[in-house]
Amino acid sequence: MWNIVIGFLFSFIIAFAGYKKESLSLSGAISAVILGTSLYYFGGVFFSAILVAFFISSSMLTKYKKGFKKTLEDINEKGGKRDYAQVIANGLLGFIFAFIFYITKNHVFILAYATAFAAANADTWASELGVLSRANPISIITFKKIERGMSGGVSLLGIIASVLGAGFIGVILSMGYVLQYGISMSCLKLFILCSICGFIGSLVDSLIGSTIQAKYVCTVCGKYTEKKLHHGSNTTHMSGIRFINNDVVNFTSGFISTIIAIAFYLFI
Repeated sequence: MWNIVIGFLFSFIIAFAGYKKESLSLSGAISAVILGTSLYYFGGVFFSAILVAFFISSSMLTKYKKGFKKTLEDINEKGGKRDYAQVIANGLLGFIFAFIFYITKNHVFILAYATAFAAANADTWASELGVLSRANPISIITFKKIERGMSGGVSLLGIIASVLGAGFIGVILSMGYVLQYGISMSCLKLFILCSICGFIGSLVDSLIGSTIQAKYVCTVCGKYTEKKLHHGSNTTHMSGIRFINNDVVNFTSGFISTIIAIAFYLFI
């Protein structure tokens, strides 16, 4: 019972701060409290630290050079405030693996839990810092230059940020594991797999974003966008599958990265 109370209070403070800083919408804050309370109940401070590391670091980078990034809001489907759908897309896998770990106590699900957030963190760091690159990104599929901010684009700065974002969660995972279970070779194995697979998740995100994520064109200004509504008018579907938006891409890439991490953990 106390785990639920402590988890709720801890999550409420973090989510309320995020709401006041406009990192979370109201629906996002409510969802974050529910998610945070659940993760604390299933995994205690260890699991909560990974969640908080992801949320705080990604929120800080979202705010970095916010004025410049506002020019990209015509392209991106979502703005700087994370709503309930984004919280679910980035946190549902963590919830699932935290619950499975709570039931089984199998350490492979600690890795899966952390990798889900490593992939989300790698993608967020890549997106928030990659758009600041002086050169336009290139398509991960065609290697041709594409518009800054469009899904599926990669840049050197973005790739470096992605590696660091995944590695950051890997470090938090390793530190928490040592405090919880002591120093062992498993700690190094978890760090390597979490960092590598988190980075892979970011690449998968770009691949899906470039190929099957829905893209539209505005009937008013002619600009390519991920929005279904632009300048108050319905946009025209140009490519991709209509129901595959950024949230679906994020969840799918996170899922693939965790499956890869589990496979490596079990068979290597």
